[in-house]
Amino acid sequence: MKKLVSSFLALCLSTTAVFAVDFSVRLNPSLAIPLKEHYTPAINMTVQGDVNLFDWVSVGAEGSFLHESPEGSDSSLNFLYGGLGLGVCHNVFSRFYFGVGGGAGFYNLSFTEGNQKQNVSDLYFRGYGEFGFRFTPTMTLSANAGYNSFLATDGFGSLFNGGARTMMSGPVFGLSLKFDFSTKHSSKNACYANISQDEDIYPLFMQLYKTNPVANVMLTNGESSEIKNVTVSFSAGKYTSSALQSEPIPVIKKMQNVSVDLPVDFSSDLLSFAENGMISGNLTIEYELLGKKKKTVQGISLSVSNRNSYIWGDMESLAAYISPDTPEILEYAKYVAGVARNRLYSGMNRNVQFSAVMFDALRASGIVYSGDKTTPYATYHLGDEADYIQYPLQTMDFSSGDLDELGILYASCLESVGIGTAFIPMEDDFLVLVDTQLKPSSASSHFADPDTLLVTDETVYFALSMAAFELGFTKSREKGCRQIARIYEDEDSFYELVETHYAWESYPPAIFTGYGDVLERPSQSTVEGLFKSAVDDYINSDLSVVIENTRKKGDENKLGLAYVRAGQYEKAKNEFSRAAAKGNISAMNNLGNVYMIEKNYSAAELQFKRVLEVNPKNKTALSGMENIRSVLDD
Repeated sequence: MKKLVSSFLALCLSTTAVFAVDFSVRLNPSLAIPLKEHYTPAINMTVQGDVNLFDWVSVGAEGSFLHESPEGSDSSLNFLYGGLGLGVCHNVFSRFYFGVGGGAGFYNLSFTEGNQKQNVSDLYFRGYGEFGFRFTPTMTLSANAGYNSFLATDGFGSLFNGGARTMMSGPVFGLSLKFDFSTKHSSKNACYANISQDEDIYPLFMQLYKTNPVANVMLTNGESSEIKNVTVSFSAGKYTSSALQSEPIPVIKKMQNVSVDLPVDFSSDLLSFAENGMISGNLTIEYELLGKKKKTVQGISLSVSNRNSYIWGDMESLAAYISPDTPEILEYAKYVAGVARNRLYSGMNRNVQFSAVMFDALRASGIVYSGDKTTPYATYHLGDEADYIQYPLQTMDFSSGDLDELGILYASCLESVGIGTAFIPMEDDFLVLVDTQLKPSSASSHFADPDTLLVTDETVYFALSMAAFELGFTKSREKGCRQIARIYEDEDSFYELVETHYAWESYPPAIFTGYGDVLERPSQSTVEGLFKSAVDDYINSDLSVVIENTRKKGDENKLGLAYVRAGQYEKAKNEFSRAAAKGNISAMNNLGNVYMIEKNYSAAELQFKRVLEVNPKNKTALSGMENIRSVLDD
């Protein structure tokens, strides 16, 4: 029997060496209480050697010794027994250990009868349960309780035919000291990581990396036990705003590998990478080992592309270049819009007016088209090679840009003053679309040809061609209209409309600031002249056509509104007066509103009173009267 146990233990140890598994040795001193007359409590010692499988199953061999001194007998009974064991176990809250199991095998009973030493061999079985505390990853002390039974049979056949008798049996209580060992080990004695980076970090998308990983981290648990609540974070001095932690991993078994995505909270200093390079920092791994918090820090380097690098593919990602909150862009755009605000035509679409003066102000400040000879837009936006695209502030500093770069700068200026934009990259052009905030049904009241507009379910856009940037707002809009018509007619090509605000939900804008010289602003008189010229062109090209079309329909009230949009207030009053004389309440209110525009408050008040005489609850007239009182009170 001893040879059998020894051979089994040797087999277990060799198996662990080959397959690199965990094993344990357990010492179990205990007190056996035989349930048989004249038997007394006996000392019992068990030694177990187990191979641990799947972290919760153990199989192995055991050897035990029991010494019993029956009452009234001069001879003691010595049980030497051993066999195979099977158990299951679980670590509760890391520190606490719970296990149940059993064993079976052969025993040898030796005693002295008279002057002769006698030996009896037969079968035994036992079962046990234990609950303990893990002092260290390798040592556990448990309270142990079980039941032993030594059989006396007339051969193996009687065991299965109900002929087995019990030589001795009863409960066993004691302690269990378990030592865990493993052929799996790491010289680092800590959790460590290997980094896998599929592609370079693009500074343009620095905000995106908070939720989209920059790399994959393969964690290896080199500790002497399982670890829990494992997180990783990366910090790189000025290049990171905070050490953003990954999603926690609940548990990593000893020497197990688990991958986790690495998010990074980059700071705006990442945009200082003018060339491709590496960013060095610390990877911090935090975890719990048997309830105690631990931390390891590992130096790593990540590959970073230059700040202007961009791969065309998902067109929405280009919106990250459009940055209305860049301080220099914001200051320039607000200056131009502030000058124009004092000259706005009431009734005319505000976004048309602001977009017109912003376009021509950039030209007046010296911004020109300059084709990129190294990475030209016409070639690179259709390929998969890394393009070089300027940030809007760089275009301001260089006073020039390719088609896409002019569009990015212009869209950034418009967004800075609250005008929504969209864009369409074309083969030979880059269209910036201006959100008029008009209802689709109102498009024909503001533009000569609604078919040259881009109409969505929510709003109406008109297009500006960056290929005609140097020709000014009017010519750029004319070409933009032709390009939209071309898009509608071209059934063989696909053109993607990217609405900037929707694109920002996936690709937040990158704020590149503090670079180069601030673009020189045109004088106030220059801006005012540009504004008047562009607005006059819009009136002549579009509103004059709208007026003529409305006149043909014979509706004086609508014709008056068309004149208001064109800033022709005298003509508008004449049309409203004609309609008001026929009892048109809307025309009467509109006439009052024109007087308000002209700041003729007494005439406006008289007009609203006339409306209220006819309809005392008219909301427009009541609102007009309230506005007059607030102006006069001031």
